[in-house]
Amino acid sequence: MGLEKFILVGHSMGGRNSMAFGGKYPEKLEKLIIVDVGPALDSRGSNRISEEIRNVPEEFDSFEDVFNYQNAQNRFSSEEVMRRRVQYSTKELPDRKIGWKYDILIREQRRNNTVPPSDDLWPSLPNITCPSLIVRGVHTDILAEDVAQRMVETLPNVELVQVEQAAHMVFEDNPADFIAAVKQFLG
Repeated sequence: MGLEKFILVGHSMGGRNSMAFGGKYPEKLEKLIIVDVGPALDSRGSNRISEEIRNVPEEFDSFEDVFNYQNAQNRFSSEEVMRRRVQYSTKELPDRKIGWKYDILIREQRRNNTVPPSDDLWPSLPNITCPSLIVRGVHTDILAEDVAQRMVETLPNVELVQVEQAAHMVFEDNPADFIAAVKQFLG
């Protein structure tokens, strides 16, 4: 893309990728925003996600069925946000049912216990020299508070913001406070 230096924002797996990238190419980053993930994952959240991936139905009879399924699992996002999430994460199948837009291999790895081990990202953090922001949902089950604090102690130039009324999907659960934190960080 020819980018000399840029601001990188990553949530969840994207946040892990951002930490890996920042540790390897710190000169490329102007700023880094890591959203609700760390080098170590809270087992409560990783187990929950694994169970969701293993057990989610492959198809639904209607968009409303998918919406109701997803909405029952989320306690903070508005109906509008959840409808948008479902709209962009599903597709109409040839039999007119509704299915997911994701790589089936991810689900099969969870079902067969063949998920590759995660890279150790702790050694990457001290190499990330740009101003960094960690955004953590107060009610998350992915980024444990002690891991977030260790990240603050390990990253050279970092700020931690904890967003109320938000779990792992911080930007969907509490968009106003998420956007305010990001805007303040970006100046």
